[in-house]
Amino acid sequence: MNFSFLTGNSVYLRGLEKDDLIYLKEWLCDEKVTHYLESGVWPLSIEQLDKQYLNELNNNISFLVILKNQDKPIGWGGLYDINWIKRSAELRFFIGDTKFWNMTSALESFKLLLEYSFKKLNLHKVTAGANVENKNSWKIIERIGFVKEGTIRDTIYRNGKYYDAYFYSILRNEYQKIYDSKSK
Repeated sequence: MNFSFLTGNSVYLRGLEKDDLIYLKEWLCDEKVTHYLESGVWPLSIEQLDKQYLNELNNNISFLVILKNQDKPIGWGGLYDINWIKRSAELRFFIGDTKFWNMTSALESFKLLLEYSFKKLNLHKVTAGANVENKNSWKIIERIGFVKEGTIRDTIYRNGKYYDAYFYSILRNEYQKIYDSKSK
């Protein structure tokens, strides 16, 4: 059943449900999926995932990314550490099903989350980060209009080494300039 909350051409996003945690468990235990993520592979229980992804509703909003034409879960995304006074949030996202690692699904999901952030939640600033070696991630982030604010050195420890991360943000007026001009 399609409980679409945010709908694009090829994907839709819906609220994360307890039954969906099995997908997160599978993806987060996959070394290929988590290779560049800050949190790496470790044996996760559904209870741990429930606490991390479902029980922190006050300042986090999580979505499951569904491929529309197959009604198939392929990833996860959300807005985290939402600060309602500063009107800011951190966008986190990944495509967990490696068969769908293409720019289209990820790009469209990012755009849906940004539209939701600025047009529905009335946020002022959205941030995102990417491991410097995860070229696909930071290319998508830059392509949709985020501005690189800097590099955080040795901030991620994975795969036996430290990684730098790029830190990005996009402001409401920057988003409007890019996306309102495209709709004209």
